[in-house]
Amino acid sequence: MLLVALAMFGVFFFVSLYMQNVLGYSAVEAGAAFLPMTLLIIVIAPLAGRASDRWGSRWLITGGMVLLAAQLAYFSQLSDDATFWVLLPALVLGGFGMSMTMTPSSAAAMRAVPVEKAGIGSAVLNACRQVGGSTGIALMGAIMASRLASPPTTASFMDGFELALVVASVIALAGAITAAVLIRPHDRSHGAEPVQQGAAEAA
Repeated sequence: MLLVALAMFGVFFFVSLYMQNVLGYSAVEAGAAFLPMTLLIIVIAPLAGRASDRWGSRWLITGGMVLLAAQLAYFSQLSDDATFWVLLPALVLGGFGMSMTMTPSSAAAMRAVPVEKAGIGSAVLNACRQVGGSTGIALMGAIMASRLASPPTTASFMDGFELALVVASVIALAGAITAAVLIRPHDRSHGAEPVQQGAAEAA
């Protein structure tokens, strides 16, 4: 979760700046441009949660992080005259990637701790998300600032934008590798035992 937030939170901020400062979108238009990604997350995240309960989180998160890395690499190749239709494929990739990553990662975290410590597990997960997000914005901002000319120009902004997105894509790939290596395989019988036990007690 830390790597997801590290890779993605800064990107949302700077892609919105790119839309407004380079492509000439208004603030409302920049927000609306993210709607395809948002709608996909709304639709797919519940499905990803059910799939995680059935088959486990490892490969969902791994695949999701690979899609996010592809989205970031795609964004890094944008020009200063891109249209919304050029942005759309990356937004679709991001919608699938975020859906496959966020809900299954929460499920994996909750499965990794005893029931009585679920609150602690949730708190650690959210702390990692917040630390990763704030660090990601600071990191992307530092990369962008290192490439900006004085006074800033579109060319220097695009130079920093490209480098920041390439770095974020590498972080997302690192997250995919981390998920594939460290997340434990799903034990399908784990969730069935409490149900069976509860049914037996009720009988």
